[in-house]
Amino acid sequence: MAGRKLELAETIRTALAKPEAADLAASLEPWDDQELTLEDAQGLVAVLAEIIDVQPLIDTVIYGETATPLQTLAILFQNESSDDATRLLRDRGMTELVRLFDAAIAVPKCPAEAIMCVCKMFAVYVSNPGLERVVTAVRRFPDEYMWEIVFGVYADEGHPLTTALIDKLRDPLPTEFAAVAYLDLVNDAAREKRIDAHPFDTEEGHNRLEAWLVDSALGDFSYAHSAAAALPFIESKARNSLAALAMDHPDTGVQIEAAWASAYRGSTAGVTYLARVCEDPHHSIRAQRYLEELGHADRVPPSALEPDFQALAQMCQWLSHPNEFGGPPTDVTLYDTRELDWPPTNDRRRVWLFKWTYTGRNEDGTDEEGLGMVGSITFALFGETTADTSAEDAYAIHCCWELDVNDDPRAPTKRSAQAGRKLLGI
Repeated sequence: MAGRKLELAETIRTALAKPEAADLAASLEPWDDQELTLEDAQGLVAVLAEIIDVQPLIDTVIYGETATPLQTLAILFQNESSDDATRLLRDRGMTELVRLFDAAIAVPKCPAEAIMCVCKMFAVYVSNPGLERVVTAVRRFPDEYMWEIVFGVYADEGHPLTTALIDKLRDPLPTEFAAVAYLDLVNDAAREKRIDAHPFDTEEGHNRLEAWLVDSALGDFSYAHSAAAALPFIESKARNSLAALAMDHPDTGVQIEAAWASAYRGSTAGVTYLARVCEDPHHSIRAQRYLEELGHADRVPPSALEPDFQALAQMCQWLSHPNEFGGPPTDVTLYDTRELDWPPTNDRRRVWLFKWTYTGRNEDGTDEEGLGMVGSITFALFGETTADTSAEDAYAIHCCWELDVNDDPRAPTKRSAQAGRKLLGI
């Protein structure tokens, strides 16, 4: 293993020495998703310590905005590492990243993507000096969507620097996208009672929340969702007027957040609204979760707990995820349900197929349709199943896919309905 230190270090040095001939990211592919050893970490830290001039690390003319060496080297820190390698990267690696961050951000045209990746590492490694740099970066690059990821690390339960970051950004509040990412972080901390005062419970904060609640130009209304989630932690006079805006919002999801906020403060009306929404499959899972969180699981209507309805609600929730369609389908109907001996889980279980439609979703204005399965891993295999696929073939393909996801040796080399049917015996 002794050669690994030289291998990683020399690979980096060689690529940096000839930037127009060597692609650093491509050169480091052998380390993709590999656990870093102590020797790897020592080599990485040694190379960083040798760098005096940061300019070549952030040269967007050669590398572009999203592939600069600083970004590539920072990403190495998120590899799995042995315990001793992790300690070295934390104790000495962070020192070098802080130094390079300071040099890079002083450059007028420093690429934001590199800075964001370094900030994520500061969060992951719980760096106190890095925390100050994160605050600096928020002020310098407020409109980067990666703030959602960086703040998400600080939002993890037990992160020791969560409240420190929140306090450092209270005044002034962040702007642009960093503002709503910060609001999400603050809302999580407030719900977990990690902070005493909500940073948006100020005149400026109230104005920000109001603006997000009345702005209908934000297509998915995510800012309004975040604003409504802050309502329980706002003083009563402002909360009442903001809650009225939220309950009148055209998006049901925002209304649900407002109802949760009302119920959190003891309102029976909020609980009643959530109980009613439980019967809407498009939003049932969230409403049920909120009632359980509030200690009112007994208010979930029995009809919403029926297996067929629960499966339908789970399909709607999956389709609505931001990584999928970002909103509920125009129409969703039961396509098939049956009990099967299901190889991926080695048991017999009920499974469901749902046909879903998003009106006018395709580029040519036609409807987008498909099938999704519930009962094991909720999923829709886009491109492999269609709205016209037979139920038997759909189950068969899902079975092959799930075995593959689980690294099960029974997974066929080539996914097909025929192979899946054989596994299922249908």
